Order: sequence, then structure tokens, then C-alpha cells
Amino acid sequence: MARSVSLSDEAFAVLRRDKQEGESDSDVVLRLHRTAHRKEKDPMAFFRNPPKADLTPEQHLEFIDKMRAADKRRNPWGN
Repeated sequence: MARSVSLSDEAFAVLRRDKQEGESDSDVVLRLHRTAHRKEKDPMAFFRNPPKADLTPEQHLEFIDKMRAADKRRNPWGN
């Protein structure tokens, strides 16, 4: 059963941008929903599909140090 849905101009533009050849609007919504929830429910998704980054190993270690410092500022007692 088809239903009418109202979308903002921005939401409609995103729908059109993400639409692949041969997909209906419903197909796009379902694909994006499955993709979003799969990553949300799969704690190992990050390791299977790591984000692409242009960090050198040194920059990566520096980033880790910054995150640890931020964690300490947020929770100085470590629990």
C-alpha cells in the first residue's frame, strides 16, 4: 500500500542524491534505514569498515592522546 509523505526541500534533495539507478523512493528509505541500524546494532562494524582518514601514525597517536585528555577532563576520577 502506498502512502503520501511530505518532505522538506532538504530531505527531498538528500533522497534524490542517495537514490541509485532503478531504486524507488521507498527502496532508498529502506536501504538507508537498514544501513543506519545495522551499524548502530553491530559493535564490530567499525572494525570491518573503518572510516577513511588521512592521518599519519604520529597524527593518530596525537589524536588518541587528545581524546584521553578530554576523557580525563570529563571524568577526572576515572570511573
